[in-house]
Amino acid sequence: MVSRVLYRPFEDGDFDSVAQILKQAWHQDTADDAYNDLEAASDLAYSLSISTFSQVALIDGVPSGIILARSDNDTAPDAERWSQMEQDIIGRMRTVNERACENRLSFIKSEVRVNNRLLEQSGFTSGNEVTLLAVAASARGLGIGGVLFDAAASYLASTGATHLHLYTDSDCTWKFYERRGLKRAATHRASHRERKLLAREMYLYGLDLSA
Repeated sequence: MVSRVLYRPFEDGDFDSVAQILKQAWHQDTADDAYNDLEAASDLAYSLSISTFSQVALIDGVPSGIILARSDNDTAPDAERWSQMEQDIIGRMRTVNERACENRLSFIKSEVRVNNRLLEQSGFTSGNEVTLLAVAASARGLGIGGVLFDAAASYLASTGATHLHLYTDSDCTWKFYERRGLKRAATHRASHRERKLLAREMYLYGLDLSA
């Protein structure tokens, strides 16, 4: 039976399903499943708070992939609401597993520091960014990631962006971006101390939208 795939902007009712996609991909480091759920939810809330564009892929009505992007020339109307949700979830994370939460916050601090360094090395501006791309394991290989990425690129181009960039690392499927035509613009190799928190290598990729 052929599944029906629909693409549309993110809706509040998608939140739990999309958070589970993020959990399966990146948030299973502790044995505490309740904490892992919260960590994934905080990740999604943060990404929504900084993004001006969203597109969700639904397979037979079930959210199975998402892309978020941020344009220099647009605003995120629900930024404050999502930011407050993120802070509320972090408070719950501390209650459920304080040590894991502190580790997570240390990771975020280190990641932001490295990403800022990568951005400076690349020469790109801070906006016009793909802020999140995730596809459920069960939906990979169907071309959904490519459709989502192209939608974000088209959106950014429509706002006047001449390029886009994104951050990824050696623990992710970074070759996907090279197949979409992106070029690696900066690389950070983690020190021995950083490896306690970060991936072995972190990358900034860019794509020329004016070509």
